[in-house]
Amino acid sequence: MVKIMCGLKGTGKTKELIKMANEDIKTSDGDIVFIEDNSEYILNLNHNIRYINAMEFDIKDTETFHGFLCGIIAEDYDIRKIYIDGLYNIVKLQNRKLKNFLDELEELGEKFNIDFVISVSCDPKEVSNELENYII
Repeated sequence: MVKIMCGLKGTGKTKELIKMANEDIKTSDGDIVFIEDNSEYILNLNHNIRYINAMEFDIKDTETFHGFLCGIIAEDYDIRKIYIDGLYNIVKLQNRKLKNFLDELEELGEKFNIDFVISVSCDPKEVSNELENYII
C-alpha cells in the first residue's frame, strides 16, 4: 500500500506523519523507518523507529531514491512500513511524474509486504484524478 498526504507548506504534514509513525510502532509486527529531508524532528520520533536523514546521501532522482529504498529493505527484512516526509525536497519530482514513482513503490511494497506513507508539498486541489487512490 502506498498513501500520500498532500498539503501546502506549513499545514502540519510532518507532525501528522510523526504522530502516525509513533502510533504504528506500538502495534507493528515489524520495523518502521522514517525518512526525511533534515534532522529537525528526530527527537519527536519513538526511539524504536529507524530514522534516516536522506540529505546525508547523494540522492539525485527517483531512480537513485528507489535504489536507496531497496538497500534499506535489503538490510532489514522485518520492515513493515516506511514513512517518507518531504518527498519533493528529497528528489526533484514534478506532480505529473509522481504517479509513475508511486506505482513503482506500490510494486516494491507488494513484493516485500511494506506500506509507504509519503508527504508531498502541493495544493490538494491541484492533485490529478489519477492520484485519488493514493491520497489519505
